[in-house]
Amino acid sequence: MILGWITGITGIVVAIWGYRLYRQKEQLAARLAAQEREVQHQQEQLSQLNSLLKMKILQARLNPHFLFNSLNAIQYFISADDRKTSLQYVSRFSAFLRKMVHYGDEISIHLQDEAELIRDYLVLEQFRFPDRFEYDIDLPEALCLEDIPPFLTHGLLEEALYKGVLHLGKEEKGKISVTLRAKGETLELEVTDNGMSGEFSPGMDEGERAVLFNHRIAQFNALNHRQIQLEQRSAVHTGNGRLNRAMITIR
Repeated sequence: MILGWITGITGIVVAIWGYRLYRQKEQLAARLAAQEREVQHQQEQLSQLNSLLKMKILQARLNPHFLFNSLNAIQYFISADDRKTSLQYVSRFSAFLRKMVHYGDEISIHLQDEAELIRDYLVLEQFRFPDRFEYDIDLPEALCLEDIPPFLTHGLLEEALYKGVLHLGKEEKGKISVTLRAKGETLELEVTDNGMSGEFSPGMDEGERAVLFNHRIAQFNALNHRQIQLEQRSAVHTGNGRLNRAMITIR
């Protein structure tokens, strides 16, 4: 009988020990799974930070020759003793630089802010090329708070200006139009110009510009559920004369 009790107690102890061992294994497996999830989460965060850093670097490299050209323009106005134009240009250029620095820390900005950057840039270029072109920006109020990457349209504006309207004869005035519109959940940014097809002005190599622009789009697409598609500048048929168009679509 005593042997039976001992056997029973031993069985209970073994069962309890086995259960505890099973629970310990379960808890260990749960801790390991939690640690693995945390490691995976950290890796995803590092990957996202790396993508953000790449986008920052690409934005920082955006169009350095524009800054050099602006400084040359200031020097030209000063050497020509055009005090009024010099002061106006320096004031607008300084304001534009402040916005570039401020928005350079942002991944996305409102469309109304992008429209202001477009306007500031084109006004500065009008100082450098007086009476060579005019522009208009069509931004419906309902779209003002839509988000896009800063300076997204800048490359398209440069192409419209330097590959287009500045190649027109002096007797023909250039026209650059920026139209922003929504079609359902899709946002379209269209840049058109009436310029002649010509070579890009000296500065950043055109191939390098395209690579940087495409990298910015790729980085944005990797970080957002909305995706950007680019339709390169090309001539389109219209009954109102010559027209070139480039389109950015955000879906």
